[in-house]
Amino acid sequence: MEKDLWQMIDEADAQNYGNLATHLKQDMEKSVQATVDKSPEPVRRDIGKASDTLYEKMDQFSQAEQEYAPSPETWLEYEPKHEVIKENLQNLQIVQEKTSSEQDIMTASDKTVDSFQQASIFLQTEYEKLVERERQVQREMEQIKHIIERMQEQTKGSSPENLRDLMAKGKTFISDTENLRESIHWQKPVIAAALWKEAREQVKQVYTGIQEMPDKIKTAVRDKAYSMMDQAIQKTSSIFDKGIQYLQSKKEEVLNLSPLEKRRQAVEKEQQEKLQTAEQQQSAVQRINEPEKGRTVASVQDKVSDNESNIKKPRKVLLRIESKGNVRSQEHERERSL
Repeated sequence: MEKDLWQMIDEADAQNYGNLATHLKQDMEKSVQATVDKSPEPVRRDIGKASDTLYEKMDQFSQAEQEYAPSPETWLEYEPKHEVIKENLQNLQIVQEKTSSEQDIMTASDKTVDSFQQASIFLQTEYEKLVERERQVQREMEQIKHIIERMQEQTKGSSPENLRDLMAKGKTFISDTENLRESIHWQKPVIAAALWKEAREQVKQVYTGIQEMPDKIKTAVRDKAYSMMDQAIQKTSSIFDKGIQYLQSKKEEVLNLSPLEKRRQAVEKEQQEKLQTAEQQQSAVQRINEPEKGRTVASVQDKVSDNESNIKKPRKVLLRIESKGNVRSQEHERERSL
C-alpha cells in the first residue's frame, strides 16, 4: 500500500501537478470531455452535473488537506472509484458509437452517473471525518492549555520547583505539537500524514492522562494533603515529558522511513566517503614524500657541513701564520733588550 501511494505521488510530482488531487481531477476532466463531446444533450447534462459535483468534492477535500493535514490514504481509497468512473465513461463512448438506441445510451449514462455519485459521497464522508478529527485535536489542545492554567492557580502553595517543571514541560509539549503541525506542510503527503497522525494520538493520550488532575489537586488542597498535590504535579510533568519524547522519537522514525530522507542520507554518506578517500590519499602521498624529504634534508646538511669545513680550513692556516708572527716578534724584542 505504501509503495503504491509513493508511486502515485511521485508520478504526480514528475508531471508537475501541484498534488495528487489535482492530478486525479485533471485526469477525470480529460475522460469526461472525451466522452461528452459526442453525447446527446441528456447525457451531457447528466454527466456534466455529476462530474461537477465530484470536482467540487475533490476541491473541498483538497482544501481541507491544505488547511489541516494531508490524507493521502483517502486518495488511495478513492482511486479504484476513479478507475470505475473512467471505465464507465469508456463504455458509454463505445455504446454511443455502436448503437443509436436511446435506451441503451441512457442505461450506460445512468451507470456512469451512479459511479460519479458514489465517488462524491465517499469524498464528502472523508471530508467530514477529516474536519472532525482536526477539530477534536484543537479542542484537546485548548483543554490541555486550560488544565495547565488551572493547575497553576490551584498549586500556589506547592513546591515552586515542581510547578516550574510542570509549566515548562506543558508549554514545550504544546509548542512542539504546534511546530510539528506547521512543519508537515513542507513534507511529502505520506510523511506529513504519518507525523500528524502520531501527533494527534499523542495529544489525545496526554489530554486523557491529565484531564482529572485539576480535580485531584483541588481535593488535595481542600484536605491540605500537600504531598498528594506535589505527586499530582510530578505525574502531570511526567506525562508531558513522555509526550515530548514520543513526538521526537516518532518524528525521527518517520523521517528515516522517508525515501526523500534516505536519498539525502545516501548523498551525505557518499560525500563523506569521498572526503575520507581524499584524506587517505593525501596522507599516503605525505608518507611517500617524507623519506624523500629526509634524504633532501640530509643532503643539504652534508653540503652545509662541507661548506663549514671549507670555511674553517683557511681560519686554521691564518691562526698558524699569526702564531709564527707572534713568535718572531717576541724573539726580536728579546734581542733588543739584550
